[in-house]
Amino acid sequence: MFNARVTSSDLLRLKLPVPSTEVLEEIHSLEGTKLTSSIERATAGDAQSKIYLQGIFFSVLPVVNERLATAHLAPASIPLLVAIGRTEGPIFAKALKRWVDNGCPENDDAGYLRRAYDKAMLSNINCPTTSNAAPAANDSANAPLDVYEPDSGIDEPQKQQSGKNYVNRHVYGGKVAVCFSADQTRNKEHTIRIEAAVSSGDRSYNWDDKIAIQLSPRELPSFLATLLQIQSKFEGKGHGAQNEKWFVLEVQPGKVFLSMNAKGVASRSLPIGPGDCYQVITLVMEQMLKNAPFLTADTLLSLVKRTGLMAKP
Repeated sequence: MFNARVTSSDLLRLKLPVPSTEVLEEIHSLEGTKLTSSIERATAGDAQSKIYLQGIFFSVLPVVNERLATAHLAPASIPLLVAIGRTEGPIFAKALKRWVDNGCPENDDAGYLRRAYDKAMLSNINCPTTSNAAPAANDSANAPLDVYEPDSGIDEPQKQQSGKNYVNRHVYGGKVAVCFSADQTRNKEHTIRIEAAVSSGDRSYNWDDKIAIQLSPRELPSFLATLLQIQSKFEGKGHGAQNEKWFVLEVQPGKVFLSMNAKGVASRSLPIGPGDCYQVITLVMEQMLKNAPFLTADTLLSLVKRTGLMAKP
């Protein structure tokens, strides 16, 4: 039979945070004998068991949910926090602290944290979520995270090493042409760049005077949902160094209509028919799957459908 008091004493000897008895019992209900056997092995000096335990118990600290709120991520239930700790080890909690302390910049930590959070959320999507956000741990457990340094065998989140993918799709209209190309953000997240140019003569376009917009990874689901006609319209605002660029994608009978805009410049618009729309859809999906390689195409489309329905009135 599981003994929370004995387990708490074991955790203290391992210099790990000790949560409340209620949380500890819930962790045991989720992890079972893996938890108790890992404590035994860690006590005997097994490094991997110690990393597993650090991941679990640093992730369920109350301060983690406080930092998630600061980072505008939804507070996590105990099962979700345990799933994050089980998969990511102590790296997630450490990266979250560093990111929040630095003011939540759009950097590698931001990309890593969102991917890890979304991955854990997806893995728990069909699991019961009766637990609320983590209750307070004992006072003796609140300090270690600030002074903890991961074992030398744990790597920090690594930047993606692959270069840019210059695959593109062109759509031509009578007066405007648009190029959709695979691109990467400065944080190495995969996305789409849209460039629109006006006609300069017979079958030629002035690409030197183009309007170019790079979609943020967070815009991709709604952009794809509109291409798939799951939602009727999507506006991407606030692009450019001075927020001077925006685009509108809208479903119309038999087509999707794209309008590219910049302050002081005439709008560049064209319809995208079924054949071209298919080509753009596959490119967008390819980029999104690179950001979430643990997803299948079917799962991605299911998630896009669910988020697209949220945009409907």
